[in-house]
Amino acid sequence: MSDDKNNTGRQQDDVRVSANDQSEFNYLHQQFPNKTDEQILEAIKAAGPVKADIIEYLQRVK
Repeated sequence: MSDDKNNTGRQQDDVRVSANDQSEFNYLHQQFPNKTDEQILEAIKAAGPVKADIIEYLQRVK
């Protein structure tokens, strides 16, 4: 299923992160400017697509 940017307001889209979506990746980078691109990609792979899980993972990893 593709991410339809014209279909806004869907909660499920707000709670998930796609490593292939540059805007979602940039959002995480803004939240964690001290993390490298590789660390953010690793977090997405390790924690899964749920944004809250990724943020928790990034906060734990030094």
